[in-house]
Amino acid sequence: MQTITIGKENAKFQEILALKNNRTKRAQLKKFFVEGVQNIKDAISFGWDIDSFIYTDRNKLSDWAKGILKLAHTNYCLTDELMKKLSDKTNTSELLAIVKVKEFCGFDSMQNPLIVLLDRPSKKGNFGSIIRSCDALFVDQILFIGHSVDIFDHEVITSSMGSFFKVPFRFIKSNEEFKQMVNDFKQKYNNFQVIATSLKAQTLVQKCDFSKPTLLLIGNEAKGLSEFLLGTADEFVKINMNNMIDSLNVACATTACLYEISRQRLEKNTH
Repeated sequence: MQTITIGKENAKFQEILALKNNRTKRAQLKKFFVEGVQNIKDAISFGWDIDSFIYTDRNKLSDWAKGILKLAHTNYCLTDELMKKLSDKTNTSELLAIVKVKEFCGFDSMQNPLIVLLDRPSKKGNFGSIIRSCDALFVDQILFIGHSVDIFDHEVITSSMGSFFKVPFRFIKSNEEFKQMVNDFKQKYNNFQVIATSLKAQTLVQKCDFSKPTLLLIGNEAKGLSEFLLGTADEFVKINMNNMIDSLNVACATTACLYEISRQRLEKNTH
């Protein structure tokens, strides 16, 4: 482990800033920016590789921060002014991190899978909130497909409150990859079902049997599910709502569906 002092906006500082703000740079370097004590703790606890920690030379680090510095390959000590440019918090964080992207590990460990697929998620806060709900409500894997916000964006990670590091996720690159994945699931798991959420559905979510292996499809905030994904569903469900309300925020709707699924599975003890 080495510590490098940065006293001005040099090339290394610009690289760190780009990892925070630039999707292309994150993809190129396979690293991403993390802020928040809980996020850093969960990244470490769940085995993510810490590339570097970033802190200021002005404030004395807590015992917790000093104790984890050795986990990084390189640490950067910045001036207070540079640290404030990186931190989104009113009171600048004492420690920031650059974490290495982890490769997807596959589906082999699932017994009775509950998988959520997000179609073209477009709002960072919603994406992070959905990840948090998936973590809380026993989702095994998160998939996403189509042009979407970057899951490694720091706003997505921050809004997940640490759950980002706990639930495995995978980007589905094409409709063909999706079809092959569903075929593989249906061969591996008896009664595997693909359930789509839709405002036009006739079946209420509580009337659908979610004790079986399930892939739940969640649509884009503005456009819903693509025609392709709708065509792959075995059944369509909706949430029962006041007639004066035509839709819910996608994160709220996803959480409501997942709560019902969790309730059913806990009742039948099928997790």
